[in-house]
Amino acid sequence: MEKKLTWNWVWAQFRANIVAIVSVIVALSGLAYNTWRNEKTEINRNVRVAAFETLKNLGEAQIVVEYVHFKKARNLNDPLLALGRDSLQGWSRMIYIRDLAQVLPPPGPAEADLLFAAWRDNVDALESNKDAMIKITDEIQRLRLTTLDILGELR
Repeated sequence: MEKKLTWNWVWAQFRANIVAIVSVIVALSGLAYNTWRNEKTEINRNVRVAAFETLKNLGEAQIVVEYVHFKKARNLNDPLLALGRDSLQGWSRMIYIRDLAQVLPPPGPAEADLLFAAWRDNVDALESNKDAMIKITDEIQRLRLTTLDILGELR
């Protein structure tokens, strides 16, 4: 004897298995939410670490800029010495800041590139030219404020 699929039969099966159906829906939606939340948390964690490291290195870069510009006499034993093109101290900071900022959401990477360009274009004149110091300092400040805004927007 063949059973016909009727709406009454479907409704009766639905009512008989409602707890199981709701349980599957709740389990799948909970799994989906948990996966999404874990991804979002990991992204926020990466951005937060990169932002704090960027801020720390921006502060150190600003110290280097001010040291070179305002302290005209150079001491060969000084770790903040010599920011010319062959210097590792200033260049390594700028490269590190630019690399860290790639983890930040826009406009962080673009502003890090602007800082790097300002450094590249003005480092040779940093010791004697006030405008060179101001250009680099302005870009450091711009990236600092952007990074603080990015941190403030994390949820």
